[in-house]
Amino acid sequence: MPSRIFALLFTGFLFACSSAPKPPEAPPPFLSLARDAVQRDLGLLFRDPFSGDRRIPIRYATNRDQESARPGSALVFGEVEIAVPESHAIGTIASTFTRGENKTLSLEEWKATLLANREWGALVFIHGFNVDFTEALFRAAQIAYDLKFQGSVILLSWPAGKEGGFLEKTLLNRTYESNQRNAQASVTAFATIFRELAALPVPYQMIVHSMGHQVALPALREASRTLESGFLQELVLNAPDYDPEEFAAGLQDLARIAKRITLYCSQKDNALLASKALNGKKRLGACTRYEGVDVVNVSEVDAPGITGLGHGYYSSRPILTDLAQVFLGVEAEKRLFIRKSRDSNSEHYFLRR
Repeated sequence: MPSRIFALLFTGFLFACSSAPKPPEAPPPFLSLARDAVQRDLGLLFRDPFSGDRRIPIRYATNRDQESARPGSALVFGEVEIAVPESHAIGTIASTFTRGENKTLSLEEWKATLLANREWGALVFIHGFNVDFTEALFRAAQIAYDLKFQGSVILLSWPAGKEGGFLEKTLLNRTYESNQRNAQASVTAFATIFRELAALPVPYQMIVHSMGHQVALPALREASRTLESGFLQELVLNAPDYDPEEFAAGLQDLARIAKRITLYCSQKDNALLASKALNGKKRLGACTRYEGVDVVNVSEVDAPGITGLGHGYYSSRPILTDLAQVFLGVEAEKRLFIRKSRDSNSEHYFLRR
C-alpha cells in the first residue's frame, strides 16, 4: 500500500511538472483603465526624468528693486537661468546653485515665453517675508527641480528682505513692519500681473508662502472680477501669514477662480506665533477649517524643536511628495500619508510622518 501511494504521488508530480503553467489571468478591465490613466498622467507630469544637473529658466515679474528690499519704480519682466546640481539635498537650496544672465524682457516677450510651453502649464511661486531676489529665484528653481515640473516656472517677487539701515538689519520687528508695508503696497501691481497671466491659455498651479499671502490673496480678489472661473488649476497656500477673517470674506472669490484650494498649516509654527503677537490676532496658517478648502495640518512632519521656526516646510520632502499628488489631481483622502482629522474646527486632514 505505501508503494502504491508513492507511485500515485510520483505520477502526479511528473504530470504537474510536464503540464504547461497557467497563463496569468488578465486584470479586470477597470483596473487596466485605471493603470493606463495613471501612466498617462504620470507621463504628462514627468516626461523628463530630471536625472542630472539642470538649468531651469525662471520667468519673473517683480515690482522690487532687485538689489535691495525696496520697491522699484515699475513692473519689470525677465528671465534668469538657475543651475541646480543633481547632488543638492531635496527641499534645500545650496551654495552650489548659480545664476545665469538676467535678461530683461518686454511684457509681450515675457508672455511669448509662457505660450511656447503652454501645453505643460506653469508653476507660479510667490515667496514670503525677508526673502531677497536671488533666494527667491533659487527657491523657485529648487521646487520645480524636486517636483520634476515640466512646464514654465514663474516667480512673482515683491519687495521683501532687510533694508540697508542698522536697525532694519538687527531688529526683526522693524524688518517685518517694512516688509508688511511693501506687501500691502504691491497688491495692485500683482493684480495687474494676474490679469496678464489670465489672458493666456495656460493652466496655472500657484504656490504661495508666508507673508506672500498678504500680496497674493488681496490681488487675486481685486482681479477676480475680470478673471475667468478656474483661472488657477491649483492654489496652494503654505503657512499663510494672513488674517483668517479677511480670508473668509474673500473665499467665495478665490473659490471661483481656483479649481481647488489646499492650505498647509501648523499650530507649531513659531514664526506665525510671533506674527500673531505683532498683529494682535491668530494667523491663517495656524489651522482653521474652511469648507471648500483642503486644510492639511503638517505639524506631525514639521515639528520645529526648541530653536527652529517650523515655518519653512513648504519646500520640504513631505510637502513636495504631497504636492506632486495635488498637481496630478488626486483627491486629498486618496493621497499617500494623508489621514482625516477628528477635529471639526481646525483642519480636515493630517499629513502623517
